[in-house]
Amino acid sequence: MKINRFGQKKDLAATVKRQLIEALNRRDVATVSSLIVDWQKVVGTEKLTNLIVNQVMLECDSDTHRWFCRIFLGQAQYEQMQEKAQTNVFQILLNGGLEPGKDFSFGSDGRLLMSDRAKEILLSQVPEQRKFLFEAQLEPLASQDRIIAIEQQLGCTFFSNLTEIAIQQIQVLSNSQAAAYLGVLVAGLVSRHPQLEDADFPTRFILSTLQGLPEERAMLILNDPEENPQFDEPIVFQHLLAAMGDTEYHRITEEDGGISLEQLKKLDLVWRGEREISEIIAMMERWQAKNK
Repeated sequence: MKINRFGQKKDLAATVKRQLIEALNRRDVATVSSLIVDWQKVVGTEKLTNLIVNQVMLECDSDTHRWFCRIFLGQAQYEQMQEKAQTNVFQILLNGGLEPGKDFSFGSDGRLLMSDRAKEILLSQVPEQRKFLFEAQLEPLASQDRIIAIEQQLGCTFFSNLTEIAIQQIQVLSNSQAAAYLGVLVAGLVSRHPQLEDADFPTRFILSTLQGLPEERAMLILNDPEENPQFDEPIVFQHLLAAMGDTEYHRITEEDGGISLEQLKKLDLVWRGEREISEIIAMMERWQAKNK
């Protein structure tokens, strides 16, 4: 019997691709590392790298893409993958008769901004089973102005940073805790910046955060029945401060002397709870003035 070596190579590549995508979607560092080491011995470093760059990464959402590059690859490989992915998307949209800058564009963080028509064309090219995850990466053009305005005020890529932090946090929470965390976090952001509601920010942020989870778990979190979620606010405060680049974000507990006035002022730029942070700031400033 003759062996179809071409068919064997295709099956092997498909196996490598499937295993890596499954491990990447779970954010499983140990499994990804083991797979890379094992498959390098079988197919060689160059072929494995090409497979990851040209196939695996093109099927990953942007947050998984960044997570993988940050942990496993250097900047040169990241730029190569980013360029390849953007070129493919650009060509699909051009072939659909769309106009760059008007119907679609790429944000500074590589996120794709597009009109409803561009979104429809691009999603038609995505496998059905991946549409749920892929759609979360598409930013309506109208929403970007609001996001940019807030981030320009803060001087950092706040929302991208916060998404990365939230992705890591929900890995260690139960489904109900994850739902409460996201609910409290998003509610405070929208309360402080109501324009985010108009940009459909809550839905897109939550979907972006959940997209690396198994679909069953993501749906359980999305469908959590609690209508008035409660979550430990100091943890939320730490994450907001970290997303703004505060190097002392972890030192806000009573044991560390509590949250500082400067940190409260930073939080007041992005978040509002049941009690406005500005009220707490005013109280602290009055107390400091009285005790000088």
